[in-house]
Amino acid sequence: MTLLPCIVFVISGIFSVDYLPPPDGIGSEILPLNSRSYGMGGICAGVPVSTGFSMLNPAASAWTLAGGINLSGRYSEGDLQAWDNQLDFPTVSAFVPLPGGIVLCGAIDARSRIDSELQMEVSDDYMGNFSWTGGLSETYTGLSFRTSDWLAFSVGGRCSFGNIQSDVTLTQTELITPTSDSSVYRDDAHFRMAWGGVFGILVKTERFGLGFSISTDRKGTLEVDRDFLASSETDSSRSMYSLPGEVSIGISFRPIERLLIGADIYSRKVMDILSIHTEPGNVYSVGAEVYAGNGISFRSGFSYMDGLWRDGSKTVAAGGGYTFNEGRAGVDIAAGYQYWRDEEDIFGEETVLSISIWATEKWLGE
Repeated sequence: MTLLPCIVFVISGIFSVDYLPPPDGIGSEILPLNSRSYGMGGICAGVPVSTGFSMLNPAASAWTLAGGINLSGRYSEGDLQAWDNQLDFPTVSAFVPLPGGIVLCGAIDARSRIDSELQMEVSDDYMGNFSWTGGLSETYTGLSFRTSDWLAFSVGGRCSFGNIQSDVTLTQTELITPTSDSSVYRDDAHFRMAWGGVFGILVKTERFGLGFSISTDRKGTLEVDRDFLASSETDSSRSMYSLPGEVSIGISFRPIERLLIGADIYSRKVMDILSIHTEPGNVYSVGAEVYAGNGISFRSGFSYMDGLWRDGSKTVAAGGGYTFNEGRAGVDIAAGYQYWRDEEDIFGEETVLSISIWATEKWLGE
């Protein structure tokens, strides 16, 4: 037997343990916000929209008059390794109005990303070098419906899924026989679809908007496939994972026709997943939008996170939008700066650029 298979044989015994979860859980999270909402600090639950979709309150889309699609992208630089110099998976949402005040809605977006490493002793003779990459995404499918000119409801399903891959490399702590580092095994953690319900309501008048949305807990199957790369040996395990429910409450007000101001509260229960405990908490957001005329809008906002995945973080955002061809299509752009101090009182920051492009079916002609 050659040296490398011997090492693999020994290490397969050493590593015959449960899946080692990443130290960051499911990774660095983001809220599902389009560029318009992000530019206003994250407010959306109480803001009616006629050309878009909000996963944090799908009832806001009940006043959509023409079918269409919205594409949003996000680029960031900063101290979050998972997102630094990276584009996220583009958020895609579609909306189709039907007779009777019903609007069908669907969306998919990225919710978390992980890129982390850890070194730990796995035996008296070996150190294990672990690295994790991947993340989770979300989808929504449902409908919104108006019961009157001022009241709308939504009902639908929200699904989370994704994959986290971990690679483990063996390093001898005491060199007995000259060898190079050898990749020992790879774990593919598959988060199978976890479904939950989403229910929303929005009250809209000429000057006032009030919205509320709740997502139930979502449970799914976690399948871990282990592959010892230097041999044909494989292993697998299966367990359940659960994502906690969420609540969004928002209010908006138009003191004058060209000015919109609003505030949101996003809240989530405690999350225990992959042996990582994330505290419950809230995100408080305030923002404003000014319509300058000729299809041009300017926006600004602020948000503060209390608890959750980045306790104490603050975000300042600003942006603008342009609607052209008599409201048949448009583009929104926003930039935000987030800063925080972690549990070790180390300062961190991130700068984000978000761009959305949307178009309705009228763009193709009457």
